[in-house]
Amino acid sequence: MNKNFLKIIFVLIVFNLSLIKYVYAQNTLKIGVIDVKKVINNSKYGQEVMNQLQLKYNELSEKIQKKAKELQELKNEIEKKSSLWSQEVKEKKQLEYQKKLRELKGMQEDAQYEMKEYEKKMLDPVFKELEKVIKEFVQKEKYDLILEKNQPGIYYVSPEIDLTSKIIELFNKHYTKIKKK
Repeated sequence: MNKNFLKIIFVLIVFNLSLIKYVYAQNTLKIGVIDVKKVINNSKYGQEVMNQLQLKYNELSEKIQKKAKELQELKNEIEKKSSLWSQEVKEKKQLEYQKKLRELKGMQEDAQYEMKEYEKKMLDPVFKELEKVIKEFVQKEKYDLILEKNQPGIYYVSPEIDLTSKIIELFNKHYTKIKKK
């Protein structure tokens, strides 16, 4: 009786496994992968925004470089002329140098914050429009799962499921439409 019971269990397991295989074959998942960074960098909308971000970066960088140059000039003056100055003048110049150094560090922190906020302000609309394009594409093509190519845990993507170039093309068409409006 024990052997018959084991045979029945074995037959049931094999039957269930074959049933799972049949169900899985009937409902295959359609999966795609998108490199969002590449879409942003290679789409018309993304390139426009990236150019604006670069201009803002250059503007902030120029201000910081100007302040850094002033600081370097003061440092050079201190190094060259400090032996000729009285102790009081040396201390005054050192304090001035420290003050300018703190101002420079503050400017750098402010610029980083300003750049981060500007990036967010400029890129949020791009991502919202891209999301619309992707949702429309997914619904039209009946994809079950779309993954971001550069996420941790994704080590290989077959070119057959990489949808990046299709999305860039669709996003460019979408941007042309919204730009006309």
